Amino acid sequence: MTGTRPTLDTVARAAGVSRMTVSNAYNRPDQLSPATRERVLAVAAELGYGGPDPAGRSLRRGRAGTIGVILTESLSYAFTDPGLVSFLRGAADELSAAGLAMLLVPADAEDGVGLVRSAIVDGFIVSSMHEDDAAVQAVRARRLPFVTAGSPRLRGAPFVGIDNRSSGALAADHLLALGHRRLGVVALPADMPVAPDARVVRVRQGFAERLAGFVQRAAEAGVEPESIAVALAETNSTDAGAVAARDLLARRRPPTAVFAVSDVLALGVLTAAADAGVDVPSALSVIGFDDIEEAAHSRPPLTTVAQDLREQGRRAARLTLDLVDGRSVRSARRTPHIVVRASTAAPRRSHGAPVPPGETS
Repeated sequence: MTGTRPTLDTVARAAGVSRMTVSNAYNRPDQLSPATRERVLAVAAELGYGGPDPAGRSLRRGRAGTIGVILTESLSYAFTDPGLVSFLRGAADELSAAGLAMLLVPADAEDGVGLVRSAIVDGFIVSSMHEDDAAVQAVRARRLPFVTAGSPRLRGAPFVGIDNRSSGALAADHLLALGHRRLGVVALPADMPVAPDARVVRVRQGFAERLAGFVQRAAEAGVEPESIAVALAETNSTDAGAVAARDLLARRRPPTAVFAVSDVLALGVLTAAADAGVDVPSALSVIGFDDIEEAAHSRPPLTTVAQDLREQGRRAARLTLDLVDGRSVRSARRTPHIVVRASTAAPRRSHGAPVPPGETS
């Protein structure tokens, strides 16, 4: 970023209003007529002014000592998603080591954009958001250093994460190599309610990309579309995964293998199979995604597409800190791999098929 940043005074002069009017346009819009506020904000946008600096001059050396993490989900949900918790732990590891704090900013809040605009931070980590989300645009308008994690991938912004589409294809490769041709997927809808208030949020793009990658790879291998059954879970939870899995298992020709787009959902598939008396893996193979801690301790232990979410959190925080300190950085793309455990095997007609080369147990 070059040149002098426009200030509140710059906008006031250009709009022909007082400093207080510009301030009210951002902080107390009820004090202005809609037309006046719209005109002030339009001038501000034209000048590249993102709003008053919440940190103000009171911050020592112009630093807040805090990095904001923008989340798609509510704060309460954040602490129930093991994958997201792992990511946040990694970010906290790095920020704590640097003597900084972490501020969680839920974009799903009633005034999520306002929270982004008013957050007193030195930079942001944007975690699994949609590019056109208003909160993402608010981050860019702040003109503070930021890194994206998971999604979106924005031109000029460092990115940390995996290619979810090709990672979903890895799950298909594993099941296809074992000999499965009747496949099921437990996925998530485009929008889902999030507890405790059932607010509806847009689901992370990565989930849809995993599904797309899985289906495409299966189709490339000659699996007919009617041999791929997809059941949508209402939320990313074990209970919802179990409900969706019961739908798959109740079909006239149930799948011999199920891919769940998260380990949390896959644990629900294991629960549904156990309740129905379906043995895993002899009658049903199950593969998840993420490799959360619970995956290794489920019954049976869960085969999964592993991505090191804690390390991704650390890396996202490190890149953000480097940007804040004025250092150049490069995106950190990660490569997932299959961890083979006891929840997958060849279908009954071809037991004894070897584990695909290059996979670990």
